[in-house]
Amino acid sequence: MDIDRIRYFHAFVETGSLVKASEILHISQPALSKALKLLESELGLNLLEAEGRGLRLTPAGVLLHQETSHLLSQWFQVADKVKHKGSIEPTRIGTFEVFSTYFLRKLTASIALKALELHEYIPGKLEDAILNNKVDIGVTYLPIPKSGLDFTEITKIKMGAFGLKKYVKKPITDQTFVIPLSPLEGAPSKIIGLDGWPDHKFQRKIAYRVTMMESALELCRQGLAVAYLPNFVVEIHNQMLLPEYRLYELETPIPTKDRLQSVYLVQKVNSEESKLYRQFAGVLRTLK
Repeated sequence: MDIDRIRYFHAFVETGSLVKASEILHISQPALSKALKLLESELGLNLLEAEGRGLRLTPAGVLLHQETSHLLSQWFQVADKVKHKGSIEPTRIGTFEVFSTYFLRKLTASIALKALELHEYIPGKLEDAILNNKVDIGVTYLPIPKSGLDFTEITKIKMGAFGLKKYVKKPITDQTFVIPLSPLEGAPSKIIGLDGWPDHKFQRKIAYRVTMMESALELCRQGLAVAYLPNFVVEIHNQMLLPEYRLYELETPIPTKDRLQSVYLVQKVNSEESKLYRQFAGVLRTLK
């Protein structure tokens, strides 16, 4: 059987329309109709029959679709494997925006990664991705313990509340915070915010909730809010902006020792400590 005719047949089945299928396939409707008739001729079977102004599958057409679905999928996988044979296997990192956006700057400056896949997950989903072999190494400061994973503490980073200079002398209880939208579930500590602020100990006034840290930083730059952030993130942020948009650390009631967040590398249990793993650990230790 001609593979293109099988592919055209599946496109028709999935759209239920010669017009829509021809648009997806980027061929004319007469060319699609001719290909389907040639497939029927090749098999000696009627695969389609008239239904009103359209067409529907015959029992033979239904069976052909069922029997060729898996084969068509395998065919595309073979083509992809052949196409990418000899290509460089990417390093697959899983983390969330604190490290994907800002740690990445330090990582690429220190390690020559020939190919990289960067996957962003919130804590919990990150651990699942490692267990399901979607990523090789995870970086987090909010670990969610799960069976089958090793968490190795690499360093500690400082956290703080940051805002524009005009907010430095304002009491923290009067500050308006922007926080991550997603709550943290399953952490062994009582911390429930993705930013690491200990809400169970110190309440704060929250006006904005965002998915991306860059959105939080933009609200801070506009002077609309302050945020609880890693010091190294703010350091990099300030290097790239004009003085009027730079952020300054504010006084908080959180003791200094409680503003140190442990950073972990995460791998499957019994995974080999590769050269890349050691390099990752080395770069993480440069964070403050």
